[in-house]
Amino acid sequence: MSKLTKALVAFAFIATQALAINPSNALPNLTTKQTSNMKALFTAFATSDPDKIAAASVKYTKAGSAARNFAEMVKNNHATIRYFKSINAFGMPSGLAVTAEIKGKSTLSGSSVTLNSVNDAFDGKFSDFTFDSAGKISNFKVATSAGKSAEKVSDRIFAIKQTETAGAMFVTGGFVYKQPDAKTFIQLQVKNNSAALKSWSFAKGRYASAENKYYPVVISPVGCLYPGQTAFMQSTVSDTPVIAAGTGAAFEAPTFDGCGDGSSSASSVLRFITG
Repeated sequence: MSKLTKALVAFAFIATQALAINPSNALPNLTTKQTSNMKALFTAFATSDPDKIAAASVKYTKAGSAARNFAEMVKNNHATIRYFKSINAFGMPSGLAVTAEIKGKSTLSGSSVTLNSVNDAFDGKFSDFTFDSAGKISNFKVATSAGKSAEKVSDRIFAIKQTETAGAMFVTGGFVYKQPDAKTFIQLQVKNNSAALKSWSFAKGRYASAENKYYPVVISPVGCLYPGQTAFMQSTVSDTPVIAAGTGAAFEAPTFDGCGDGSSSASSVLRFITG
């Protein structure tokens, strides 16, 4: 074997080992494709358009990753707002044109991006992006817009696992997200499993966390569900509950039998596990 051949073999071995050890770590200098994907994803977030965000989620984030979960959470928020704008007080399509949400803004600077959207829960400075071999985003750090409290999104977002399949209303999925500003965003996918209309108000909800402590929440938007319908119930905790994977939690929701005038109180306790 010639010296040149030996050198090439040695170089190939070293390169292979380097890739095996560190296949998808965030790069200090992003490639053109990585930068493009990062910019396109956050530009989609800033549109407030659930269809555009859904497409960007699939195209620019890795399936099953924390980055995909974050993108899905943002999409769910805007899809929920659009949905409740499209129905009347009885949970049926109103037939009226839905006014689009106000757009936010995303600003790319070097290898980080700052998002200022219409929902403060998703805002912040995003950096240290991690990509898979196809250039799709799998993880990143989230800090406040001022760059404080940076933490990987994989340590901030928790997918919700269903624990109940019976009852008038129950949780079928969603996310719990620890915001960099020390607040907590809760997004519960709930199903109306009864034969009657179900609705909820914005006040007097409570989140029961893993440390057996109750936190008051404000729910937004409020909505009405026809029998069999599923939608997202969203709320913000102005505090930082204990959130850990595999632990149980509950949400006391101010729900009602019926929608609008004539409805009666029927508070629900929605139980789930954070993934």
